[in-house]
Amino acid sequence: MAAEFTSTKLNAENQLLLDQPLLKLPHELARRNLKSVQRIVEREKEYVLPALKETTKASMSDEQAPNQTLATLDAMISRMQGLKRKMETLHQQEREIHNQSRKRIQHLEHLYQIPSLTDVKYDQWSRIRLDRLVVDHMLRSGYTESAQQLAREKDIESLVDLNVFIQCQRIAERLRRGETRDALQWCGENKAALKKSQYNLEFELRLQQYIEMIRTGDKAKFIDAMAHAKKYLSPYIETQSTEIHRAAGMLAFPPDTKAEPYKVCSPNFRGK
Repeated sequence: MAAEFTSTKLNAENQLLLDQPLLKLPHELARRNLKSVQRIVEREKEYVLPALKETTKASMSDEQAPNQTLATLDAMISRMQGLKRKMETLHQQEREIHNQSRKRIQHLEHLYQIPSLTDVKYDQWSRIRLDRLVVDHMLRSGYTESAQQLAREKDIESLVDLNVFIQCQRIAERLRRGETRDALQWCGENKAALKKSQYNLEFELRLQQYIEMIRTGDKAKFIDAMAHAKKYLSPYIETQSTEIHRAAGMLAFPPDTKAEPYKVCSPNFRGK
């Protein structure tokens, strides 16, 4: 009897080992949101405080006409209003993240209220977990609309990462069209995580931008491509020298070249 009780007793700690990612992403989103707030405030502070100091000094010493002072103050007020709008947006995002975290914590806390694996409440909780995993699999497989519909029907939208996957799929689609701006923005927001990866995504995106500049064979674009390479590719010369030298050699070949190794690095190859 004791052995049977032990085998059916629910160990919530072991169960939660499988669900760590459920809380990890909201934590990362909250951290990123805070970083955005700090970055925006610092940028505006660096502009407004010196500008206000200079304006005050100029107005008190009659070095600046009143209409110029008013124009400067209007510009600062406009920037502060823009800052307020950005802060309101970020604050709303923060509330949504906290609400999502709260619901996920509540979902996990339910495990501690279930004494046994044979309890009907555990069956209900497991069904929710299964629905979560199905939605996650559908998102990873590209069935976004079906995943959204299932999440709505099961009322588990706060327990799945719909927005993150939608953003990633949007970035991937734009990359297939040769657009790298959103992907580079994502790299900037996730620098800490990317440093742990052996794959240098930002370099690959900058290289793709370089390739797009010379894709048409327009000589006028080559100057822009060389300036781009100097600014964005040369910092990687120690770790990506082969790719950089190969990219430089592409300037001497047409886009449809069959010559090795530039065929491998040709725009048509990387664009697929």
